[in-house]
Amino acid sequence: MAVAARPARLPLPRGLLLSRVGPLHWLGAIVAASVVVRTLTGWLRAGPVYFPDEYIYSELGRSIAEHGRPLVRGGSAHFPALLQPLLTAPAWLVGDVETSYRLVQLTGALGMSLAAVPVFLLARRLDLGSSLALALAALAVAVPDMLYASWVLADPFAYPLVLGALAAGVCALARPSRGAQLTFLLLAGLATLARVQFVVLPVCLVLATVALGLRERRVRQSLREQRLTLGLLGLALVPFFVAGPKGILGYYRGVLDLHLSPLAIGKWAAADAMLVVYSCGWVLAPGAVLGLVLALWRPRSRAELAFGCVASLFSLAVLFQAGLYAANGAERIQERYFFYVLPLAFVAFGLFASRGWPHRVPHALLAGVLIAVSARIPLSGFSAADGKSNSPLLLAAGQLETLIGDTGLASLTIALVAGLLSLVAAALGFRPRRATPAALGVALAVCAVSSAGAVAFDHGLSSRVRMNVVPGNPSLVDSAGLGSATLVQSPFGDRGFATEELFWNRSLERLALLPGAAPPDAFASERLTFAPDGSLLVRGRELRGALLVDAYGATMRFRGAREVGHTRLYRLLPERAGGRIAGRLTFSLNLPRSADPAILRLHYPGGREVVPVRPGESTAVSLLVCSSGPWRSQFSAPFTGNIGARFVSVRSTQPVFRADRTACQ
Repeated sequence: MAVAARPARLPLPRGLLLSRVGPLHWLGAIVAASVVVRTLTGWLRAGPVYFPDEYIYSELGRSIAEHGRPLVRGGSAHFPALLQPLLTAPAWLVGDVETSYRLVQLTGALGMSLAAVPVFLLARRLDLGSSLALALAALAVAVPDMLYASWVLADPFAYPLVLGALAAGVCALARPSRGAQLTFLLLAGLATLARVQFVVLPVCLVLATVALGLRERRVRQSLREQRLTLGLLGLALVPFFVAGPKGILGYYRGVLDLHLSPLAIGKWAAADAMLVVYSCGWVLAPGAVLGLVLALWRPRSRAELAFGCVASLFSLAVLFQAGLYAANGAERIQERYFFYVLPLAFVAFGLFASRGWPHRVPHALLAGVLIAVSARIPLSGFSAADGKSNSPLLLAAGQLETLIGDTGLASLTIALVAGLLSLVAAALGFRPRRATPAALGVALAVCAVSSAGAVAFDHGLSSRVRMNVVPGNPSLVDSAGLGSATLVQSPFGDRGFATEELFWNRSLERLALLPGAAPPDAFASERLTFAPDGSLLVRGRELRGALLVDAYGATMRFRGAREVGHTRLYRLLPERAGGRIAGRLTFSLNLPRSADPAILRLHYPGGREVVPVRPGESTAVSLLVCSSGPWRSQFSAPFTGNIGARFVSVRSTQPVFRADRTACQ
């Protein structure tokens, strides 16, 4: 007799299930969680605000997708940092700008979250435990600078590449091999293709090779071990000398004109170093400093010494770059240049913690120094006005100022929290058995709160920009179906507003500037002149096609034109022909009741007028207009105040032109 039997599936013990989850599984979970969080928070962002950079990268990506060439408004870009446009070009094949923008954000979230991988691998190469390596990897994707994952910038791709290059560089120095050296050169090259500033990576490796050789008293042998790297770097310098620095740098050739001012550079580099302490969670900073010192002074392995040399040189290089840029007119914290050192600080802390928290007195003294720094140098001095634009950490400080409603109180709150964290760091140094998980937990919480503040401030700003600049349908020109259109910018127009329109509307293929108008960026634009009949001319030819005209800095009216759409700042007009001007231009002037009386002086073809304006009263003005060509009226009036960043005088209603043939009699 045959009996059918089927084995029963017994549930695995819970402990056995957990044992099957290895470090790589946890690493994958960290990356996946970061991608999900950064994508969802990015999709809540109303639109780009960091101009002109976000527009430049988006326009290059569109051009590569459509034409296969890096162009901006049809003109050659000479832009060497092309990795981001190349990687995001497929997203711009979608016809809708909004959808493409969200796909680019998804790509950025994935790219930037991969930074956890090289941090984990570097920590394991330094013989740090798997648990500690995973914690450091999680910190690398929790820093407030992960905000850039939702921006249309190169940083989401440069971040993992730079960390990968540094990890490969440490391996190449610790155990020289062709594979490690080629990996370093590949990742360093891609990082430079993402952001030109990382051309310093090969320089740092060469200097680290020399430093390692000096430390071990074998300089010649160290250089021979890196001969493959040195030889390929020598070949890479050939086109640099042939084309010249400006030919290679292209869009970034202005860096060659920056002035070296040691005091100013040192001041801003020190401020940037302070921001590193804040951004890495503060509590880890004393241990990170000691960990880096111990890696150089008493390394436990050649890998530790290699890390100490590479990390020190790279940190000094990017802090110098940030200080140099700030000292040459930027006058603000440049966190985009140096936030790449934060994971290195985490790894340096790991080296300190893995030694059992030694040198407790120096550790406590460093924590005390940080208390003095937080009390003496408040963040509010750096975050005022536009100072926070290049720093997610300062954006978080700005959000705290908004919540509290008092800048001084917010600054005091930050200083008190920093002082408390310094005391926590000092206390943990005397309890080494439980200190590491406690410090990492506190740092992770601080980074998470800072990230949330930066995201909240950025989202608020983005929402206000979209509501005020491109409310409703931001792709108004594309939706109108008028074909290729031209953005006409006035001398008083806002560059950021113009760039916002150019980002959202692919139909805006040309940028035309009225006399006296400044271009919003360094790329293709055309100067307008006036024909005798009032037509707009570009290089002597009449400007044709649909126009999106500036209505923020000036009020422009076109004879015979029909408005087919508008925003608060721009008017969309289809193509029409013109003729002679004859009529009256009327408007009214007024002042608030609390203002002082003012005198407005008008100068126009055929006459001039002096118009007194009294507070609380409306004064009507009517000007005769008769011209077969351009007609202008200039005015002058005393300064009475400002609205935001705009200086204002008397208030005018919108000028209205009414045709009247008798005006020319």
